[in-house]
Amino acid sequence: MNTYATSIPRLDEFLDGGLKPSTLTVLWAYPGIENAPFAYQTLMERLESGDSCIYITQSKLGLTVEDEIRHYGWGIEKYKEAGKFFFLDAYSGLINAESEERFSVKNAKDITQITDALKNALDATGSGHTLVVCDSLSTLIDHCGENCLDELIKWKDIFKEKNATGFFLFTEWPYETKVLNKARLISDAIIQLKAIEEKVILREFFIVSKVSWNGKSKEGVSVPFKISVPGGVKVYIPKILVTGAYNAGKSSFVHSASTKAVSVDRVGTTVALDHGHVDYSGFSVDLFGTPGQERFDPILELLGGESLGVIAVVDSTNEQSFHRVNDMLIRSKSIGLPVVIVANKANLEGALSIDKIREKMHVSDAVPIVPVTAEDLSKVKVNEPAKLKDEDVHAVLDALFSRIV
Repeated sequence: MNTYATSIPRLDEFLDGGLKPSTLTVLWAYPGIENAPFAYQTLMERLESGDSCIYITQSKLGLTVEDEIRHYGWGIEKYKEAGKFFFLDAYSGLINAESEERFSVKNAKDITQITDALKNALDATGSGHTLVVCDSLSTLIDHCGENCLDELIKWKDIFKEKNATGFFLFTEWPYETKVLNKARLISDAIIQLKAIEEKVILREFFIVSKVSWNGKSKEGVSVPFKISVPGGVKVYIPKILVTGAYNAGKSSFVHSASTKAVSVDRVGTTVALDHGHVDYSGFSVDLFGTPGQERFDPILELLGGESLGVIAVVDSTNEQSFHRVNDMLIRSKSIGLPVVIVANKANLEGALSIDKIREKMHVSDAVPIVPVTAEDLSKVKVNEPAKLKDEDVHAVLDALFSRIV
């Protein structure tokens, strides 16, 4: 069976490659959480891959949707001109306005009219695959009643006939239980968007709670996300701790990995912390580096709080510092979190091999140890962060992200 990627990090993995043809996937959001950016990012991925898209509007004009898509850094104008993108206007009739779209319905409270208009729109997209975005299922229920859910079973037959896939937005307002159960039943896949409040921090995450095909979802596996402007949906890891002994290269790693970074230092040595932000491979991550000197140990526990993972930097040429790293992991209460060890200065004379470092640090095979080196040794300056090779830094991030999410 073909798959149609959403380009949303981790989501395609849970869906076994992406959306499946002839199916209906629901972005099931709790009130207050945006689900439209998930749809925008997916439709742009499908359009850029050569598919067509029909966007059913029920609570806003098509021009408003275009503006919102543009807000996230994308544009659908060329796809409209090429006949690859159409709006199905099920909104203008509600406000007694004349629709400017090629496909529209006079009575948006009649689900059968929307069905007929959808068939016509799918005929216009040709023989390729079409993504049908419905904005939104909750509005459809509000306008047409719960019986519209029975009509959607017919839509899946239409999708099969016309080589299409449904992607529906839904907000769980206080509907009757039987309505919610019926919506779950007709859905082939459900992506739940939830939030959890921790102290004063509100974190949003998604869970793929249902996949009728050969997906990899598991109830309870949550992926934190944030919506960037521009950029769209990214996996959000609010805090990664970067720790290690004095002069191991923590600042070098933070600065090399980050799109922006700052250090609090004195006479070239970090005395408080490094802070960097990483945008990489669909992830949005904040890095917090710890000072290495023992006199700063009292703040290690504070810095380690709420971390979701740890990057432990060691100097491959200084075996005597290895025990210090293990001590810092304990003091920062990082034991049990996903950890990746960065073997810095791996190309210098006297650098130990990965196997030797693992042996000396008493680290299990389950913990990745990634060697990293400076981009150009001739440019390394005393008391300044060195620029590490991008491929080495990315290998560290890939190893850690795969263990966190």
